[in-house]
Formats: sequence, C-alpha cells, structure tokens
Amino acid sequence: MSRVLVFGGMARTLVMFRTPLLRALVAAGHEVIAAAPDEDPDVPPAMESLGVDWYPINFRRNRVEPVRDLFLISRIRRMIRDVRPDLVLCYTIKPNIYGGWAARAEGVPSAAMITGLGTVFMNPGSRRRIAAKMLRRACLHHGRVFVQNPDDRDDLLRAGVLDNDSKVVMTAGSGVDLESFPRSPVPDRPVFLMLARLLEAKGVREYLQAAKIVHAACPEVEIRLAGMEDPESGGVPLAEVRSAVDAGHLEYLGNLPDVRDALAACSVFVLPSWYEGTPHSSLEALATGRAIITTDARGCRETVQSERTGLLVPLRDPEKLAAAMIRLVRDPALRASMGNAGRDLAEERFDADQVAKTIMDALAL
Repeated sequence: MSRVLVFGGMARTLVMFRTPLLRALVAAGHEVIAAAPDEDPDVPPAMESLGVDWYPINFRRNRVEPVRDLFLISRIRRMIRDVRPDLVLCYTIKPNIYGGWAARAEGVPSAAMITGLGTVFMNPGSRRRIAAKMLRRACLHHGRVFVQNPDDRDDLLRAGVLDNDSKVVMTAGSGVDLESFPRSPVPDRPVFLMLARLLEAKGVREYLQAAKIVHAACPEVEIRLAGMEDPESGGVPLAEVRSAVDAGHLEYLGNLPDVRDALAACSVFVLPSWYEGTPHSSLEALATGRAIITTDARGCRETVQSERTGLLVPLRDPEKLAAAMIRLVRDPALRASMGNAGRDLAEERFDADQVAKTIMDALAL
C-alpha cells in the first residue's frame, strides 16, 4: 500500500469535492494525508472521520508573489519530507505548479488534477505566458495530468504545457456523490437558484441582470443566489448583489455550508459561468434532479445535454439567459422532464465513485 499526499488550494474543497476520492483511497488500504490552506474548523474532524491525516499549510492561493512563493516552495518541500509520501496528488494552480516542483526536488512522484484553467490562462498576455511556462516545468515531472474537459486538454497541448498527450487522463469532473445528493421532488412553482462564488467570471452580473428582466416579465417567480464573497479573485462587490435584492429582483442566501436544502427547494439551476473545468455545483443539481441553464462554454457545456437535461445559452448575454429562464417558467412539464433526465445523466456519467476509480487506476493505486 502507498502513502498518498493530496495537496489542494483550499481546505474546504477537500470536503466539498474530494471526499469520494479520499474515501476510496482509504478503502483501498492507502495511508492518506490531506494538505491545503485557508484552514476551516470543520475540515480536521471531517478528515479524521474519513481516516485521513490533516496537514495544514498556509499560503495565499489567489496571488503569484515571487518572494513569498519561494518560501512556499521551501515549505512544500519540508511538508513532503515530513510526510514521506509515495505520491503527491495536486489540484488547483499553485499546488499543481509548486507541488510539482517540490516533488521533483524531493524525488517523489506526483500527479496534477486540472480543475479549470482559470483567469490567468484564459486571458492572453505576459501572465499567461509565464504561468504556462511554470506549469509546463511542473508537468514535466507529473506522471499523470487529469483534465475535466477536452477544451482544457487541447489548450494545454497547444500551448506546450503538456509535452505529449500520453500522460493526459480525462475525468467526468470531480464527479458527484450520488448518495449525498439523492433525487428529490421538483417544486411545482418556478424557483431559480445559482450557487457560485460571487465572481464576475461565474456570470454573477449576467444573473443579476437576467433576474431583473425575468422578474419584470414574471413577477411571481423566485430567483435565488448563494455563494461566498471572494474579492481577491475578481469578485463582484456584495453591494451589487444587495442592490438587486433591495430592488426585489432576487433573494441572496449568503454562503451556504450545505447546499442540499437550497437545491431541493429550487426547480431550475442556473450557472452563467464564462468557463469551468466541470462545475461541481451543476453536477450536484443534476444529481438532485434539476433542469440546468448554463453557458455554451468550456466545462459548462459538458454538464448539459441540450434540450434534454437543460438549456445552453451564449456567454455574457443576460437577455438570452433571461429568455431561457422565462421559457422554463412557462413550461413546468419541461422543467420536470429535464430534471428527471439530469439525474439519469448524473448516474450514467458523473458518479464520483467511478471518477475516483478512474484516477486510482491511472495512478496504479
């Protein structure tokens, strides 16, 4: 059996997105250690309940800071020496880069999970060129690179970040825990919900604008938004959300530690994001049996079979988004059929246990 260090960019994502993988690794008899910054008091007991050791490591996940990051690399190397893993499995940009560098320096095999290329890679310019070179250096050491959609894979190959495609493994996102997110009855009334960090790139502003249009056409509709502020990552000021709430266009639910009740209370899930790896919130909505409205963008389009499980709309187009929402307001039978088909799709394609098996098989664990 192996000692596996799972190294991520935010502590709570270990619980939100990695629990099935961590559980599968432990069930297979491996010793598992999890490490991430932004320590959350709920994370250590959650890791303990899974049989996973917790190793907190602090760093600023949203900024490239050359001097600070040099010290970070040193701390990652020290962590690897402390933990003595047989494999370092990284996810999110800083762990993927610096974790790969540190693992190479310590002579330990590593792998990377690309959960989305992010704003640095999506915007041309010097920052993208530098980040691509840094990630390429790490990927030369990573034995496997897991990606969640074909657009990201092709971009990484085209940019030379990956020297060949033999180490690339495609996964169905991070998958969704089908037991934790069971199918639930769809409310008869139209209730829209968006779950996301309050970021411009998540399409929050488009959602606010669409809510105004929909509310004017269908004043009986309930439109809800939930998610955490994240000002360092291109966040939309909470004041803009509050303004929409004060105007009566939508309800803001705050940052929800558990989204299941909010999903059960909605009839349509909306995510107008500009790009994703594969959005986990959409997978949770699919599993719950909800129709999806999302953009025809990388990662987002992977979660919808158009006209069967949901509707695809153009990027950054609040009018088209509002039109799709109004269409589902006026067609309750379509909302219900799309929700049922969405649960079927989650079972067929996005089972987190199957995603964990794909990852473990590729890593020979």
